[in-house]
Amino acid sequence: MSLALLRWGVFILLCLFAPQAVAGDAKPRRSEAKGSRLVRLKNGQLLHADAADAYRRMKAEARSKNIYLWVHSGYRSPAKQRRLYERYRKGKGPQAARPGRSNHQRGLAVDLVIGGVKTPTYDWLVSNACRFGFKRTVRSEPWHWEYRPRSTREPKPGRDCVGRPLKRQRPQSPPVASTEKS
Repeated sequence: MSLALLRWGVFILLCLFAPQAVAGDAKPRRSEAKGSRLVRLKNGQLLHADAADAYRRMKAEARSKNIYLWVHSGYRSPAKQRRLYERYRKGKGPQAARPGRSNHQRGLAVDLVIGGVKTPTYDWLVSNACRFGFKRTVRSEPWHWEYRPRSTREPKPGRDCVGRPLKRQRPQSPPVASTEKS
């Protein structure tokens, strides 16, 4: 009789905990950031679900142009933001917003690895990020982009996010067969 009870106990525990183990990181989770839904990106960073969806679309399009986007910092807990801010105030760290004032705490800001302002990655972001709802909001931080779809304007037809004419893809002609013999 006790063996049967043990089996039922194991069965009940599996039923309770197995769905969480199977779902793993793919399952959106509630965070302490005002109840927003955070999802984990492949590199482990967390973003608000809407920002993560837009980022994934942006990343896929960038990749199709041989531009590779990588989130260095996404969601930050209030404690982490406080630590960063305290380090900044003591002169021991880079600029950081006061706790409660950073969109990192809402999962709506990303710090991207861009390699500098004179790189193809940065140029691609400047030209295209607005189409995905992202905009650069901190003048001194070219790597910092925020998901603000309501206040980010779509580019005019035939223009990129900064108003430059879009480069048209020239149709490729089929290769001409060479008549030379080697």
